[in-house]
Amino acid sequence: MSSFAKRFILTITAIPLLFCLIYFLPHHYHLGFAILTVLATLVGSYEMRQMIFIEGESPIVHAWVAVIFPILQYVELAYCPRIPLTLLAFAIILLYGLSKEVFVGSKTDFAMTIDRISRSALLFFYPGILSTFIIRLLFFKEATLLLLMIFLLVFGNDTFAYIFGMLFGRRSRNILAVSPNKSIVGYVGGLVVTLAISLLWTQLMEPLKAIFTPPQALLMGFIVSISGNLGDLIESVFKRGARVKDSGTIILGRGGILDSIDSLLASVPFFYFYLLYLTQ
Repeated sequence: MSSFAKRFILTITAIPLLFCLIYFLPHHYHLGFAILTVLATLVGSYEMRQMIFIEGESPIVHAWVAVIFPILQYVELAYCPRIPLTLLAFAIILLYGLSKEVFVGSKTDFAMTIDRISRSALLFFYPGILSTFIIRLLFFKEATLLLLMIFLLVFGNDTFAYIFGMLFGRRSRNILAVSPNKSIVGYVGGLVVTLAISLLWTQLMEPLKAIFTPPQALLMGFIVSISGNLGDLIESVFKRGARVKDSGTIILGRGGILDSIDSLLASVPFFYFYLLYLTQ
């Protein structure tokens, strides 16, 4: 089965299910979607661990610890918004790991200490800390429409960049060594479609018209397209460094969880902060 066929099957099955989860189960601040985010973070953390730690190596704290961040972010916003639980957890976990190095690092005369700490911090940040921005979206007044919007923008950009690049971009490829199959035509095509989606969605959905003016909607589409493409390239950097084609094999036609959410992870912080600016 071709890569395009696999992507098509994924598009007509998984994406509608995701949209149904967001639209029909908004209860308790989208708890169902929050659980899905935690599960994706768990799988993504193990994929990341396999890429940045070779066999026999271990991070300073187990990879599954990364799921603590989106869980605590939900608890923090839902029940105790005045206590920065997520930030405290990040500090405590890293301090615990640093303390372990006092004893573990001596086995190699501390030659690998800085390297192990740096890669462990990256493991918790990506996808652990980045996933907390997805959780933050659940607590906006129009969370359902905003969640659907970010997925429409990210998946729209990714899908149409792929389609335009495949159909018309063969002569504009090899612009970046980290991802030689990407083309300028693909990037431009994805950007144009993302701008159109952002404008149409915000103007057709009445509650969002109070948040976004047309220029603000276009700017949001531009920000998501650029950051989403960067997220895809960053994931390519990780895979190139690990000498693997995909981060995993769990998603049909896409590879791993990180292969599917890399653009989302890079886009959602910018999406969140821009919304914060617009709603204050």
